[in-house]
Amino acid sequence: MDIAKIIIVIFSATGFWKLIELLIQFKSQNRLKNAEIHNLQVHDNSVIIENYKVWAEGMEKRLKELEEKNEENTKIIIEQREKIEKLEKYVDQLEEEIKPYRTSSDE
Repeated sequence: MDIAKIIIVIFSATGFWKLIELLIQFKSQNRLKNAEIHNLQVHDNSVIIENYKVWAEGMEKRLKELEEKNEENTKIIIEQREKIEKLEKYVDQLEEEIKPYRTSSDE
């Protein structure tokens, strides 16, 4: 009987320490998973920031291109306005020149 009690005590002690070992492993694995999740979140955030940075640089470049094109278009519009003004003056001059002919043909 004493041998049976000793065997029970040994198995109980072994089981108790095994339970403690399992709890410690579970806690350490949980910490490891949390650390991996945090590491992935940090990595994802850095990728998002880098993507935003590249996108912003691309938009700045595109904006500069559009500003340059806008300046070119503005110059073209100004030149066309000047040509229109010259043509309007020329039309006015021609109308003044033909005005006497119109009055003489009406009589």
